[in-house]
Amino acid sequence: MAATPEISGARRIDLRNVLFACWALGSFVMILRLVRSSLRLRSIVLTACVDGPVRVSSRIRGPVVAGFFRPVILLPETSELWTPARREAVLAHERAHILRNDPAILLVAHLATALYWFHPLCWIGAARLRAESERACDDAALGTGLLASDYAGHLLDLACRFDTQLAIPMATTSHLETRVKSILDPTTNRSIPARAAWLAAIAVTGAILAPLTTLTLKAQQANPGTSVIAGTVMDPSGAVVPNASMTLTNSESGWEQVASANAAGAYSFAGIPAGHYTIEARSPGFAKFQAGDVAVVSGGRVQIDARLSVGRVSQVVTVAGQSGAKPAVSQPAVSGQKPIRVGGMVQAVRIVRQVKPIYPPDLQAQGVQGSVILNAIISKEGVPLNLSVVNPAVNSALISAAIDAVNQWRYQPSLLNGEPIEVLTTIQVDFTLK
Repeated sequence: MAATPEISGARRIDLRNVLFACWALGSFVMILRLVRSSLRLRSIVLTACVDGPVRVSSRIRGPVVAGFFRPVILLPETSELWTPARREAVLAHERAHILRNDPAILLVAHLATALYWFHPLCWIGAARLRAESERACDDAALGTGLLASDYAGHLLDLACRFDTQLAIPMATTSHLETRVKSILDPTTNRSIPARAAWLAAIAVTGAILAPLTTLTLKAQQANPGTSVIAGTVMDPSGAVVPNASMTLTNSESGWEQVASANAAGAYSFAGIPAGHYTIEARSPGFAKFQAGDVAVVSGGRVQIDARLSVGRVSQVVTVAGQSGAKPAVSQPAVSGQKPIRVGGMVQAVRIVRQVKPIYPPDLQAQGVQGSVILNAIISKEGVPLNLSVVNPAVNSALISAAIDAVNQWRYQPSLLNGEPIEVLTTIQVDFTLK
């Protein structure tokens, strides 16, 4: 019975797993910082003194809005020394943050930054969102009737007390110059767009993006990938093996594709999606070649050459005997008696002299039976070498009888492109009684 050993490709480090681990670690650290800052801010809110619609705490240096679901205005203890005009300006600015639901929007921005920490555009977008939020609240505060020059003065003074808590401080050093210029510019339009204008903008955006999304999905379906796996099928001597059967299997989804090598032994799997694959090559007279865990990235090209080995030879010999009678030996069933030519000239091994194993008479009389399985290498000279017993638990006298006979066998060696080569063989000797 012929055996089919597999030749596996070297395992490669999965770059996708490494990148995923880096992303997960970065996101975990960012979210951990977000949770810690949120808990610290909540502690400040709970320990702050209630002063009408606001709360006062000694643990902050400037006015902020804190809380996501029920936001409150936090003022520092130094706010007791503020003039009524400054207090009015600060409260107008912070109330605008609450009316705009900026605390919840800021939370979403922080979460997006935690998930996409590796993407610089995400950080730029979050910073831009915060800057526009401050400018919008500046416009809302000026809309209550405050003088622009006085409001800008309050902003500059409070910026010196900038607080980095996870909240929305009124005055920060980031984009301060732009905010002051906008406040003092009399031509700036500070009106809030009507609801109809917002709805119209959303409708236009959806009308533009929906067709683009549909076209993108259709393109992805029509072209599942542009990656290529290609190579050449060769025999042990390096000569090409034409018309070999090739099978490509996705290790994750089980998706399979079949192809054949051409007359020059070349094969190609084109337009495949990214993933991990197993490649198999089969050709008559050769053992199956298999390369596993072949990583393919989108748009990449992987070269996998299949080097086939000559298939293993197997033989079964039955030795029949009966008590007091001369052992009868059946003719061996030798696989591959006829030469097999695959592309480059492969000729299978053939036995030319076979000594019949002797069934020990004493074991026949005792009714002892068994099968001896031997592994060996048929040399280039046709001599069996390195005989080893696969099942040593069999009676030792049967093993000796089998080895003594097989050592005297001679073969016509296997030929590859006209040159003799060594091949593996498995020999099974069955000792049976009638």
